[in-house]
Amino acid sequence: MPNLWGRQVSRAELMARVGDVSQVGGVRECRLDGGAGDGLSVVDVNTGSGLRFTVIPGRALDISGAWFNDIPLGFRSAAGEMHGAYYEPEGWGWVRSTVLGLLVTGGLDNVGDPAVDPDRMYTDMGLHGRLSNLAASNVHADGEWRGDEYEMWVQGRVRQAALFGENLELKRRISSSLGSTSIRIHDEITNLGSEPEPAMILFHFNPGYPLVDDGSKLHVRSRSRRPYDEHSASLEAGWDTYGPPTPGWQNTVWIHDVEPDDDGLVHAALVNRSFGDGIGLGFTYPKNQLPFLNQWKFLGVGNYVTGIEPANCTVLGRAVNRADGTLQILEPGETTEFDIELSVLAGADAIGAFLANIGE
Repeated sequence: MPNLWGRQVSRAELMARVGDVSQVGGVRECRLDGGAGDGLSVVDVNTGSGLRFTVIPGRALDISGAWFNDIPLGFRSAAGEMHGAYYEPEGWGWVRSTVLGLLVTGGLDNVGDPAVDPDRMYTDMGLHGRLSNLAASNVHADGEWRGDEYEMWVQGRVRQAALFGENLELKRRISSSLGSTSIRIHDEITNLGSEPEPAMILFHFNPGYPLVDDGSKLHVRSRSRRPYDEHSASLEAGWDTYGPPTPGWQNTVWIHDVEPDDDGLVHAALVNRSFGDGIGLGFTYPKNQLPFLNQWKFLGVGNYVTGIEPANCTVLGRAVNRADGTLQILEPGETTEFDIELSVLAGADAIGAFLANIGE
């Protein structure tokens, strides 16, 4: 039953008072007009709770803009929404065509550092792979009543394939419900090829201001942390806290091995208690699906963002993951699944209830 404006409302009660669900929430499809994103199809989802977000079918069903009561949840780069046709695949060119937004997906051939893999014909793989620049097909965006719950979803399929190369398919479903303050993501990756194939995926969530601000903190129970480089190692003492925008800031990354709860679930939260009554984002997912949590801090001036990045690999690149034995291989016809719930934590009570899952 939807919780709208502080009260539970049944389907009958609500529909007796409105002409259509779109009066309070729902799903709307449209296209961008002008600029580098001209023609991109977008799907706007409004849960009616104050949570609204935009899914981009033309960019692997990533989530660009997201807001709660008009508070932005994700960082937006100066590149803005850009058509995948402008993708620069070599080296670090990925950064020229990504808005980041609330979620950008890394993979499927590479995650993290550009890599060279001699075991495949296309040896050069750029930063975070090419998935997020590929358009989805068979897209279905809709909502419907199921009893007293009004469910909303956007789903589709993204194929990453090449002649003499990989043939991988991502099937993605992003869903929520009327009155909800959470987003659910369910992904399935299938090897449609005839040979075993590496399949890497990174859920690159990108909270920005005001979730990220001086005094914000990442709450996660880590067994261990692996610094990305010597610079990251030098800042180990402050890995979980965030300061103000800092001129000359350098990339800082840690790779967490997180302790799951008794049900095998990982809980992590980024919280800013100084903003109003407190605001945060909570992340929940099965540890056995996504064994690594990559944390990126970039507190630069104008580029003020953090990455909370559950993954089935590390951000050290395909070659390093292969050498480390952390490169997931899918056999022909094999499917692997991933589930993540993203929760808006509005106010001290919601923050406290979520942090109890972490033992805080």
